[in-house]
Amino acid sequence: MSQKIKITVVIENEKLNNTVDDLETKSVIVTHDSSLTVMSTLLQNNLIGGSFCGGRGDCGRCRIQFLQGADTPTAVERSVMEPEELRQGYRLACLAKPKRDCVIKLALLEAPKIDVVADMMDVTQMIDYNSQKNEKTKKHTSTVMEAFSGIEASVSEVEQKEYIETDVIIAVDLGTTTIAMQLMEMDTGRIIDTYCEMNPQRRYGADVLSRIQASCEGNREILQRLAVGVLERGVERFRNRDAVIKCMCIAGNTTMEHLFMGYDVSSLGRSPFTPVEIGLQEYRHPEWDFTVWLTPCISTFVGGDIVAGLYACGMLNERLERQSEEKEQRGDVGQRKLSFLVDLGTNGEMAITDGTRMIVTATAAGPAFEGGPGAGIVGSDMVACIAALLEQGILDETGLLAEPYFTEGVSIQNTDEMHYRFALGRSGDCLYLTQRDIRSLQMAKAAVRAGIEVLFNRLNKQRQDKPQQDKPQTGVQQTTQVYLAGGFGYYLDVEAAFRTGLLPEHMRGSVQAVGNTSLMGAYRIGSDLWRHRTDKQAIEQSLVSVESINLAVQENFERLYIQYMNFPV
Repeated sequence: MSQKIKITVVIENEKLNNTVDDLETKSVIVTHDSSLTVMSTLLQNNLIGGSFCGGRGDCGRCRIQFLQGADTPTAVERSVMEPEELRQGYRLACLAKPKRDCVIKLALLEAPKIDVVADMMDVTQMIDYNSQKNEKTKKHTSTVMEAFSGIEASVSEVEQKEYIETDVIIAVDLGTTTIAMQLMEMDTGRIIDTYCEMNPQRRYGADVLSRIQASCEGNREILQRLAVGVLERGVERFRNRDAVIKCMCIAGNTTMEHLFMGYDVSSLGRSPFTPVEIGLQEYRHPEWDFTVWLTPCISTFVGGDIVAGLYACGMLNERLERQSEEKEQRGDVGQRKLSFLVDLGTNGEMAITDGTRMIVTATAAGPAFEGGPGAGIVGSDMVACIAALLEQGILDETGLLAEPYFTEGVSIQNTDEMHYRFALGRSGDCLYLTQRDIRSLQMAKAAVRAGIEVLFNRLNKQRQDKPQQDKPQTGVQQTTQVYLAGGFGYYLDVEAAFRTGLLPEHMRGSVQAVGNTSLMGAYRIGSDLWRHRTDKQAIEQSLVSVESINLAVQENFERLYIQYMNFPV
């Protein structure tokens, strides 16, 4: 039976040393229901930004220290914190349920700063990043922003007071982690201004499943209002530039678009995972005098952000499809080109097409490609660090750290461009990597690599099963174009991706980082709709024949997943 207790939350805690007696500190006393977690009370009193893991405890970031009244730690808390930390009273706010009056101070781990890539590379210029270090962060700093828990807008590419005489469009990347908006010239695509925020829905969890649960628990309207509020602030900024906004186009995954529209998302979280609406949608805002479109989705797991990416990379281009069909009718299959799009984040979405058939899928990657739970290292740096550890023999092909690194962990110092120095245990402000972090990336890497192989094998099998009119199928030469989308691909050292086995060797010489294809696709879809170069029916029709597969039920996925868990020798 629950009871009401009092929690004293110390706000200024620099002078504290396991006691609050006779200290002049700022504190807040809140009433707490002992049947609930400390997190719930902190949220109700606006003392914390939210839960990064939806209350599971596996991110380990919502740390608090009990100065008085600590309970026995849970099994999860024991797994994410050191014994000495537990003895000092450290617990996780999302798990702690104190039964008596207590005193706590906030000891939240700062989430790694997130660079929001708003750049889109020109996909018509093939760039081979094989054996090269990625230097795009130096070349395109005007469209790369650091997003924090508060509002953080980029520096505009033009003077703030410039009068805009041309028609403009707002493109939106409605991400799970961040929301990025760009004001762009309708006809040229020139970026006039950029606005970005961390997605405030993160207070209900960093992943879509946490937000689905939060919506089903009565927070549907709040979640919608949080997302719409970001766009309202962006529109207000853009309107201060005297821009005449003609339309807005939003690209997000299926859950983010459902939450934005205020739909019931309960069916997205349980089998058979049926979305409410996946077609091209219009949103009506009471104070906006322009059209707002949301890009169509393919399935619950492959959303409008991937559709926008396919559109941006020309993988949904009708002319390309017609040319491929004509070649196939002539039996000229040797000239057919395979295109592959991969966008890695909390989920890894992938698509492959030969111009006539397209197969898409998604695989859960967890936090490994968006910053490890304890290391504070972004995923692209994790891949580069692990490649270096393999080269130096500190890590073996099974992913096992050599002793004493296995026990103490590894501190990592970036000495210069993509070169690292490793030290035993924690060292100052250096990045710190543990065996647990490596295992997390191994599992994500294995899932993505297995997904890549499943898509290639499935498409090749379909091509072999389909009879050709003039030429035999043997000896077909396939030219593959691989697009790495999103911030992960933008920063990725591609050679490190090959060294760790994240990308297969047959992709060498074909990999191109293309930046934020979600934003660029939103711009292109929106401008094409506004200029009547396409319409709702044509866009939706281009997706009808797309095959969306569930990796979990593919007969060879589990075998491939286990196979690719190890790193290449």
